[in-house]
Amino acid sequence: MHRIAEETADKQAILAVSLSFVVAMFPHFFHLPLWVSGFALMALAWRGAQARGWLWAMPKWLLVPLVLVGGISVFAQYWTIVGREPGLALLTVMASFKFLESKTHRDILILVFLCYFLLATHFLFGQTIYIAVYMFIALIIITTTLVSINQRDENVVLSDRLKVASRLIVLSIPIMIILFILVPRIPGPIWGITQEQRGGVTGLSDSMSPGQISDLITSNEVAFRVKFDTDIPSQEQLYWRGPVMVNFNGRTWKQAKHRELNSLNLTQTSNPSRYTVTLEPHGKNWLFGLDIPTQILPDSYMSSEYQLTSNKAINDLKRYSLESTLQYRLEVNESFDYLMLASQFPDNSNPKTWALGQQWAEQFDSDFSIVQQALQMFRNQDYVYTLQPPLLGQNSSDEFLFSTRRGFCEHYASSFALLMRAAGIPSRIVTGYQGGEYNEVGEYLIVRQSDAHAWTEVWIDDLGWIRVDPTAAVSPDRIESGLDQALNDTLANFKIGKRNPLIGQLLYNWDNIQRSWNEWVLNYDPRKQARFLNQLGLGIQSWGDMVIALVICLMLITGGYWMVGWYRDRPAKPAEYELLINRLLKKLARSGYQRQPSEYMDEFLQRIKQEQRYHDEHLAQIFQVYNKIKYARGYQKPTVLKRFRQLVNSWQLKGDNTRK
Repeated sequence: MHRIAEETADKQAILAVSLSFVVAMFPHFFHLPLWVSGFALMALAWRGAQARGWLWAMPKWLLVPLVLVGGISVFAQYWTIVGREPGLALLTVMASFKFLESKTHRDILILVFLCYFLLATHFLFGQTIYIAVYMFIALIIITTTLVSINQRDENVVLSDRLKVASRLIVLSIPIMIILFILVPRIPGPIWGITQEQRGGVTGLSDSMSPGQISDLITSNEVAFRVKFDTDIPSQEQLYWRGPVMVNFNGRTWKQAKHRELNSLNLTQTSNPSRYTVTLEPHGKNWLFGLDIPTQILPDSYMSSEYQLTSNKAINDLKRYSLESTLQYRLEVNESFDYLMLASQFPDNSNPKTWALGQQWAEQFDSDFSIVQQALQMFRNQDYVYTLQPPLLGQNSSDEFLFSTRRGFCEHYASSFALLMRAAGIPSRIVTGYQGGEYNEVGEYLIVRQSDAHAWTEVWIDDLGWIRVDPTAAVSPDRIESGLDQALNDTLANFKIGKRNPLIGQLLYNWDNIQRSWNEWVLNYDPRKQARFLNQLGLGIQSWGDMVIALVICLMLITGGYWMVGWYRDRPAKPAEYELLINRLLKKLARSGYQRQPSEYMDEFLQRIKQEQRYHDEHLAQIFQVYNKIKYARGYQKPTVLKRFRQLVNSWQLKGDNTRK
């Protein structure tokens, strides 16, 4: 059977799809191994040079082994080809080989559709407004390429092709919105990914050692945003409770095995604060609430250390409402085993700290006095609160308390907790965030990674666990005004309100837009969808109702587009002079003088003259004026059209007795 040869891809099409591939892949170059990105760029450069005639086409006998080597190399890099990064790397390598073997117009179309697919994978790495805007621009570029390689008219300029692509995408936006609103939402985000892929997003962890939190302070990333239903507490009351650590091995604090709390054994001594938290994904299970939460959220539990923990890792944006009390008394019936764990002091570790704690235990009669003595030592002696403390050795507490005396919140919290244990007072470390910046535009708090903090809790008989923040004794500004005030000379100013008023207002508005994006787009879950559809009052209650509404809306939109297209492409209404001349031609046709479609007016007039054996001056004048109105400039004026109408209306065909 004879095979029809396929159309060969031209140079312009290859260069255009190469540009689209680079645009679609560009953000991924920061996620991929260097050799994968380099190979993709090399393949594009080779194919572009081949299109220009500078290099030869890569033969199949060489291309097939290279494909095998590429797949094996990806597997060797990740030891799997399943998952976000391995899958993306394999797709990139295989798409690059497709470029090298592309020859026909069909190959170029496949590459364009690969660009669309690669563009969608960006949602696996981020779902911010920046990513959405970039993808929208990239979508226009790729669609312009698709229009260009299918456009046979070389006289159509690039700007016209860009307009066509932009119009196609704009017309798809209403359909996209309808699909977003009405497609039944499944539990959890569509683009959810694994804990392993999200790990390391936040610097807080289930362990703490000197320098760990201070490394996090330089991050301006948002940890969560908080919208209060009640009055916003003062800055020094904004302790956001996170991981609680009680185990200490001589240098590092770690969490104990969680014990689930069956009931909240606390006494509230103030009105509760009610608020809603929008938590950024951090790959761990803990949730954050004001110290101390008074309720347990669905799909979560409260540990015996009053740490609120989710049953699932926070791999995507999470929004939850909480109630907390800021003045409280925790349970006074702590288990004996836990108090023993909170009193352990590692043997042969930090002997000077142990000796000082023992000295205080003999010197003072009450635990309160020991706590106040430690705070007074930090307050009155030459301790320095700094983001750049010296490196500490094995006995980190001894070196900090008696030698360097320069440290960050984790240094003070750790040393204070050890001093308390040495004096016989059970203690533990609480990590989380302290403070927050008020966004006056959206009326909510912004808590950043730079607000990360560590403090201590000590056990006092008959009173229970009491929060003590030794950092407040060394640097009250840190707690009362924020980190940027305490370390103004060494830390970049992350507070928006401290900047130029105009820039600050713009940044507040932008952060409010990001909050709205998080709330209405990324956090559009089944509950929010059901609530929104219920507010519309359309009676949409079940998945079946949503599917029916979806079909109806899509039919209305596509039908509306068809009506608009029909209206724009409908035949134009004939001009008045055309209507007049057509009426005249019908009158002539009824009298036996039918104008042929291919006849010009002058030819038709000449034929009438020959058939009638005389010259009709009136009819000739009508045809002459008609030609001028239609083809000459300056004749489509009201006065000319009026004269033409009079000529047509006054014309009468002469009878047969006038013919010669």
